Amino acid sequence: MFVSFLSSCAPYRSLDDQKAKTVSAENARARIQVEYDKVKSRYDSLQIVQIQSSKTIDFLRRDTAMANSSLRNYMNMDAENKKRMEQLSRTTDRILDANVSENERLIAQVKTQKEDLLRQKEELERKQAAFEASKSEFYKAQNELNAQDQKIRELQAALEKKDVAVKELRQKVADALVGFQASGLTVAEKDGKVYVLLPEALLFKSGSKNIDGKGKEALNQLASILRTNPDINIVVEGHTDNVPYKPKSNNSMVEDNWDLSVLRATSVVKVLTAAGISPLRISAQGRGEFMPVNPGNSPDAKTANRRTEIILSPKLDELLKTLD
Repeated sequence: MFVSFLSSCAPYRSLDDQKAKTVSAENARARIQVEYDKVKSRYDSLQIVQIQSSKTIDFLRRDTAMANSSLRNYMNMDAENKKRMEQLSRTTDRILDANVSENERLIAQVKTQKEDLLRQKEELERKQAAFEASKSEFYKAQNELNAQDQKIRELQAALEKKDVAVKELRQKVADALVGFQASGLTVAEKDGKVYVLLPEALLFKSGSKNIDGKGKEALNQLASILRTNPDINIVVEGHTDNVPYKPKSNNSMVEDNWDLSVLRATSVVKVLTAAGISPLRISAQGRGEFMPVNPGNSPDAKTANRRTEIILSPKLDELLKTLD
Protein backbone atom coordinates (compact mmCIF):
# COMPACT_ATOMS: atom_id res chain seq x y z
CA MET A 1 0.00 0.00 0.00
CA PHE A 2 2.82 2.29 0.86
CA VAL A 3 4.56 1.38 -2.49
CA SER A 4 1.40 2.15 -4.45
CA PHE A 5 1.20 5.57 -2.87
CA LEU A 6 4.80 6.31 -3.89
CA SER A 7 4.15 5.14 -7.46
CA SER A 8 1.09 7.32 -7.89
CA CYS A 9 3.03 10.42 -6.90
CA ALA A 10 5.98 9.71 -9.17
CA PRO A 11 4.93 12.09 -11.96
CA TYR A 12 4.93 15.04 -9.68
CA ARG A 13 8.32 14.71 -8.27
CA SER A 14 11.74 14.67 -9.61
CA LEU A 15 13.72 11.57 -10.05
CA ASP A 16 16.18 12.48 -7.35
CA ASP A 17 13.48 13.13 -4.94
CA GLN A 18 12.01 9.93 -6.00
CA LYS A 19 15.27 8.12 -5.45
CA ALA A 20 15.78 9.83 -2.16
CA LYS A 21 12.35 8.90 -1.16
CA THR A 22 12.91 5.43 -2.40
CA VAL A 23 16.08 5.11 -0.40
CA SER A 24 14.32 6.60 2.57
CA ALA A 25 11.43 4.27 2.07
CA GLU A 26 13.74 1.34 1.77
CA ASN A 27 15.48 2.40 4.91
CA ALA A 28 12.16 2.85 6.61
CA ARG A 29 11.04 -0.50 5.33
CA ALA A 30 14.23 -2.06 6.53
CA ARG A 31 13.78 -0.53 9.93
CA ILE A 32 10.15 -1.61 9.96
CA GLN A 33 11.24 -5.06 8.87
CA VAL A 34 13.70 -5.14 11.69
CA GLU A 35 11.05 -3.99 14.12
CA TYR A 36 8.69 -6.46 12.59
CA ASP A 37 11.17 -9.20 12.97
CA LYS A 38 11.71 -8.17 16.58
CA VAL A 39 7.98 -8.04 17.16
CA LYS A 40 7.51 -11.37 15.44
CA SER A 41 10.32 -12.85 17.41
CA ARG A 42 8.74 -11.53 20.55
CA TYR A 43 5.40 -12.81 19.40
CA ASP A 44 6.84 -16.20 18.70
CA SER A 45 8.46 -16.16 22.11
CA LEU A 46 5.19 -15.11 23.63
CA GLN A 47 3.48 -17.91 21.76
CA ILE A 48 5.95 -20.36 23.15
CA VAL A 49 5.51 -18.90 26.62
CA GLN A 50 1.75 -19.01 26.16
CA ILE A 51 1.91 -22.64 25.12
CA GLN A 52 4.13 -23.42 28.06
CA SER A 53 1.89 -21.36 30.34
CA SER A 54 -1.15 -23.20 28.99
CA LYS A 55 0.58 -26.48 29.70
CA THR A 56 1.58 -25.23 33.14
CA ILE A 57 -1.93 -23.99 33.76
CA ASP A 58 -3.35 -27.33 32.64
CA PHE A 59 -0.85 -29.10 34.91
CA LEU A 60 -1.69 -26.75 37.75
CA ARG A 61 -5.39 -27.27 37.15
CA ARG A 62 -4.91 -31.02 37.20
CA ASP A 63 -2.65 -30.73 40.25
CA THR A 64 -5.13 -28.39 41.92
CA ALA A 65 -7.93 -30.80 41.17
CA MET A 66 -5.86 -33.61 42.63
CA ALA A 67 -4.90 -31.42 45.58
CA ASN A 68 -8.56 -30.51 46.09
CA SER A 69 -9.45 -34.18 45.94
CA SER A 70 -6.66 -34.99 48.35
CA LEU A 71 -7.76 -32.12 50.55
CA ARG A 72 -11.31 -33.38 50.57
CA ASN A 73 -10.06 -36.87 51.37
CA TYR A 74 -7.82 -35.44 54.11
CA MET A 75 -10.70 -33.40 55.50
CA ASN A 76 -12.90 -36.49 55.47
CA MET A 77 -10.14 -38.49 57.14
CA ASP A 78 -9.56 -35.67 59.61
CA ALA A 79 -13.25 -35.59 60.48
CA GLU A 80 -13.20 -39.36 60.89
CA ASN A 81 -10.08 -39.15 62.97
CA LYS A 82 -11.64 -36.46 65.13
CA LYS A 83 -14.59 -38.75 65.74
CA ARG A 84 -12.26 -41.58 66.59
CA MET A 85 -10.18 -39.30 68.83
CA GLU A 86 -13.32 -38.19 70.63
CA GLN A 87 -14.36 -41.82 71.11
CA LEU A 88 -10.82 -42.69 72.19
CA SER A 89 -10.77 -39.73 74.56
CA ARG A 90 -14.05 -40.79 76.14
CA THR A 91 -12.83 -44.36 76.38
CA THR A 92 -9.52 -43.16 77.83
CA ASP A 93 -11.34 -40.99 80.35
CA ARG A 94 -13.40 -43.96 81.46
CA ILE A 95 -10.29 -46.13 81.68
CA LEU A 96 -8.41 -43.40 83.53
CA ASP A 97 -11.29 -42.91 85.93
CA ALA A 98 -11.39 -46.63 86.54
CA ASN A 99 -7.61 -46.73 86.82
CA VAL A 100 -7.60 -43.83 89.26
CA SER A 101 -10.00 -45.69 91.54
CA GLU A 102 -8.04 -48.90 91.13
CA ASN A 103 -4.78 -47.06 91.66
CA GLU A 104 -6.12 -45.41 94.78
CA ARG A 105 -7.22 -48.81 96.04
CA LEU A 106 -3.86 -50.31 95.16
CA ILE A 107 -2.01 -47.39 96.74
CA ALA A 108 -4.02 -47.79 99.91
CA GLN A 109 -3.33 -51.54 99.85
CA VAL A 110 0.37 -50.95 99.26
CA LYS A 111 0.42 -48.40 102.09
CA THR A 112 -1.24 -50.92 104.40
CA GLN A 113 1.20 -53.62 103.34
CA LYS A 114 4.13 -51.25 103.91
CA GLU A 115 2.82 -50.44 107.37
CA ASP A 116 2.39 -54.15 108.06
CA LEU A 117 5.89 -54.85 106.78
CA LEU A 118 7.25 -52.02 108.92
CA ARG A 119 5.51 -53.42 111.98
CA GLN A 120 6.77 -56.89 111.13
CA LYS A 121 10.27 -55.51 110.63
CA GLU A 122 10.13 -53.71 113.98
CA GLU A 123 8.78 -56.86 115.62
CA LEU A 124 11.48 -58.92 113.93
CA GLU A 125 14.15 -56.46 115.08
CA ARG A 126 12.72 -56.55 118.60
CA LYS A 127 12.67 -60.34 118.55
CA GLN A 128 16.15 -60.36 117.04
CA ALA A 129 17.39 -58.07 119.81
CA ALA A 130 15.61 -60.23 122.39
CA PHE A 131 17.10 -63.32 120.77
CA GLU A 132 20.59 -61.80 120.85
CA ALA A 133 20.06 -60.84 124.49
CA SER A 134 18.69 -64.30 125.25
CA LYS A 135 21.57 -65.87 123.36
CA SER A 136 24.01 -63.76 125.33
CA GLU A 137 22.22 -64.69 128.56
CA PHE A 138 22.19 -68.32 127.42
CA TYR A 139 25.93 -68.32 126.77
CA LYS A 140 26.50 -66.52 130.05
CA ALA A 141 24.30 -69.02 131.89
CA GLN A 142 25.98 -71.87 130.04
CA ASN A 143 29.39 -70.57 131.03
CA GLU A 144 28.20 -70.14 134.60
CA LEU A 145 26.71 -73.63 134.49
CA ASN A 146 29.97 -75.03 133.14
CA ALA A 147 31.85 -73.17 135.86
CA GLN A 148 29.43 -74.48 138.47
CA ASP A 149 29.70 -77.96 137.01
CA GLN A 150 33.47 -77.67 137.23
CA LYS A 151 33.12 -76.48 140.84
CA ILE A 152 30.77 -79.39 141.55
CA ARG A 153 33.30 -81.81 140.11
CA GLU A 154 36.05 -80.18 142.13
CA LEU A 155 33.81 -80.21 145.21
CA GLN A 156 32.93 -83.84 144.59
CA ALA A 157 36.61 -84.66 144.26
CA ALA A 158 37.33 -82.70 147.45
CA LEU A 159 34.47 -84.47 149.25
CA GLU A 160 35.71 -87.84 148.06
CA LYS A 161 39.19 -86.88 149.18
CA LYS A 162 37.74 -85.76 152.53
CA ASP A 163 35.78 -89.00 152.89
CA VAL A 164 38.90 -91.00 152.17
CA ALA A 165 40.81 -88.89 154.72
CA VAL A 166 38.05 -89.41 157.32
CA LYS A 167 38.04 -93.17 156.77
CA GLU A 168 41.81 -93.28 157.04
CA LEU A 169 41.69 -91.10 160.15
CA ARG A 170 39.05 -93.32 161.77
CA GLN A 171 41.15 -96.38 161.06
CA LYS A 172 44.31 -94.74 162.43
CA VAL A 173 42.50 -93.56 165.58
CA ALA A 174 40.85 -96.96 166.08
CA ASP A 175 44.20 -98.71 165.67
CA ALA A 176 45.89 -96.30 168.11
CA LEU A 177 43.15 -96.69 170.76
CA VAL A 178 42.42 -100.38 170.30
CA GLY A 179 43.82 -101.08 173.76
CA PHE A 180 41.14 -98.93 175.39
CA GLN A 181 38.13 -100.49 173.69
CA ALA A 182 37.66 -102.83 176.61
CA SER A 183 37.10 -99.73 178.79
CA GLY A 184 34.17 -98.74 176.62
CA LEU A 185 36.04 -96.43 174.18
CA THR A 186 34.52 -96.45 170.72
CA VAL A 187 35.54 -94.90 167.41
CA ALA A 188 32.82 -94.25 164.84
CA GLU A 189 32.39 -92.38 161.55
CA LYS A 190 29.25 -90.29 161.08
CA ASP A 191 28.34 -87.38 158.76
CA GLY A 192 31.89 -87.05 157.49
CA LYS A 193 33.38 -86.87 160.98
CA VAL A 194 35.14 -89.24 163.35
CA TYR A 195 33.60 -89.55 166.82
CA VAL A 196 35.80 -90.82 169.65
CA LEU A 197 33.57 -91.66 172.63
CA LEU A 198 35.29 -91.95 176.01
CA PRO A 199 33.06 -93.12 178.89
CA GLU A 200 33.26 -91.37 182.23
CA ALA A 201 34.91 -94.41 183.85
CA LEU A 202 37.91 -94.12 181.51
CA LEU A 203 38.59 -90.46 182.30
CA PHE A 204 36.98 -89.27 185.52
CA LYS A 205 35.82 -90.34 188.92
CA SER A 206 32.19 -89.54 189.68
CA GLY A 207 31.60 -85.79 189.98
CA SER A 208 35.28 -84.97 189.25
CA LYS A 209 36.88 -82.92 186.52
CA ASN A 210 40.35 -84.38 187.00
CA ILE A 211 41.49 -86.96 184.43
CA ASP A 212 42.80 -90.32 185.65
CA GLY A 213 46.12 -91.76 184.49
CA LYS A 214 44.57 -94.28 182.12
CA GLY A 215 42.49 -91.52 180.57
CA LYS A 216 45.59 -89.39 180.01
CA GLU A 217 47.28 -92.36 178.38
CA ALA A 218 44.38 -92.74 175.95
CA LEU A 219 44.39 -89.01 175.19
CA ASN A 220 48.15 -89.02 174.57
CA GLN A 221 47.75 -91.91 172.15
CA LEU A 222 45.08 -89.93 170.34
CA ALA A 223 47.29 -86.83 170.32
CA SER A 224 50.07 -88.79 168.59
CA ILE A 225 47.72 -89.43 165.68
CA LEU A 226 46.36 -85.88 165.60
CA ARG A 227 49.85 -84.35 165.54
CA THR A 228 50.52 -86.12 162.20
CA ASN A 229 47.20 -84.89 160.78
CA PRO A 230 47.34 -81.11 161.16
CA ASP A 231 44.32 -80.59 158.83
CA ILE A 232 41.95 -82.02 161.42
CA ASN A 233 39.80 -79.77 163.62
CA ILE A 234 38.99 -81.03 167.11
CA VAL A 235 35.90 -80.38 169.24
CA VAL A 236 35.70 -81.79 172.76
CA GLU A 237 32.17 -82.14 174.18
CA GLY A 238 31.45 -82.93 177.83
CA HIS A 239 28.17 -84.76 178.65
CA THR A 240 26.51 -85.72 181.95
CA ASP A 241 23.48 -87.72 183.03
CA ASN A 242 20.32 -86.08 184.31
CA VAL A 243 21.08 -86.53 188.01
CA PRO A 244 21.40 -83.04 189.55
CA TYR A 245 24.93 -82.21 190.60
CA LYS A 246 25.47 -81.51 194.30
CA PRO A 247 28.28 -79.06 195.06
CA LYS A 248 30.79 -80.40 197.56
CA SER A 249 31.16 -77.01 199.23
CA ASN A 250 29.86 -73.51 199.00
CA ASN A 251 33.09 -72.43 197.26
CA SER A 252 33.00 -75.22 194.67
CA MET A 253 33.67 -74.23 191.03
CA VAL A 254 31.03 -76.74 189.96
CA GLU A 255 27.47 -75.79 190.67
CA ASP A 256 25.56 -77.97 188.22
CA ASN A 257 25.88 -80.38 185.29
CA TRP A 258 26.56 -77.47 182.89
CA ASP A 259 29.65 -76.52 184.84
CA LEU A 260 30.79 -80.14 185.19
CA SER A 261 30.46 -80.84 181.46
CA VAL A 262 32.36 -77.68 180.53
CA LEU A 263 35.16 -78.29 183.02
CA ARG A 264 35.58 -81.91 181.92
CA ALA A 265 35.79 -80.82 178.25
CA THR A 266 38.33 -78.17 179.21
CA SER A 267 40.42 -80.75 181.11
CA VAL A 268 40.58 -82.95 178.01
CA VAL A 269 41.59 -79.96 175.87
CA LYS A 270 44.43 -79.12 178.28
CA VAL A 271 45.80 -82.67 178.08
CA LEU A 272 45.70 -82.65 174.28
CA THR A 273 47.33 -79.21 173.96
CA ALA A 274 49.98 -80.30 176.47
CA ALA A 275 50.63 -83.26 174.16
CA GLY A 276 51.43 -80.91 171.28
CA ILE A 277 48.04 -80.17 169.71
CA SER A 278 47.74 -76.53 168.61
CA PRO A 279 45.10 -74.61 170.60
CA LEU A 280 43.99 -73.09 167.28
CA ARG A 281 42.68 -76.50 166.21
CA ILE A 282 40.73 -77.39 169.30
CA SER A 283 37.71 -76.12 171.24
CA ALA A 284 35.80 -77.22 174.36
CA GLN A 285 32.02 -77.37 174.73
CA GLY A 286 29.78 -78.38 177.65
CA ARG A 287 26.47 -80.05 176.79
CA GLY A 288 25.28 -80.89 180.31
CA GLU A 289 22.56 -83.55 180.36
CA PHE A 290 20.77 -82.19 177.32
CA MET A 291 22.21 -84.44 174.56
CA PRO A 292 21.87 -87.99 175.90
CA VAL A 293 22.71 -91.01 173.78
CA ASN A 294 20.13 -92.97 175.78
CA PRO A 295 17.00 -91.10 176.94
CA GLY A 296 16.14 -93.71 179.59
CA ASN A 297 16.53 -93.40 183.38
CA SER A 298 18.07 -96.79 184.02
CA PRO A 299 21.55 -97.05 185.54
CA ASP A 300 22.92 -98.30 182.20
CA ALA A 301 21.34 -95.35 180.39
CA LYS A 302 22.83 -92.90 182.83
CA THR A 303 26.24 -94.58 182.56
CA ALA A 304 26.10 -94.29 178.75
CA ASN A 305 25.16 -90.62 178.93
CA ARG A 306 28.10 -89.74 181.19
CA ARG A 307 30.74 -89.44 178.52
CA THR A 308 33.20 -87.23 176.67
CA GLU A 309 33.11 -87.05 172.89
CA ILE A 310 36.05 -85.93 170.80
CA ILE A 311 34.81 -84.97 167.33
CA LEU A 312 37.41 -84.94 164.57
CA SER A 313 36.60 -83.27 161.25
CA PRO A 314 38.81 -82.35 158.30
CA LYS A 315 39.32 -78.65 157.75
CA LEU A 316 36.98 -77.29 155.09
CA ASP A 317 39.36 -74.68 153.70
CA GLU A 318 39.85 -76.59 150.46
CA LEU A 319 36.12 -77.15 150.11
CA LEU A 320 35.39 -73.48 150.79
CA LYS A 321 37.93 -72.47 148.13
CA THR A 322 36.15 -74.77 145.71
CA LEU A 323 32.81 -73.14 146.52
CA ASP A 324 34.28 -69.66 146.04
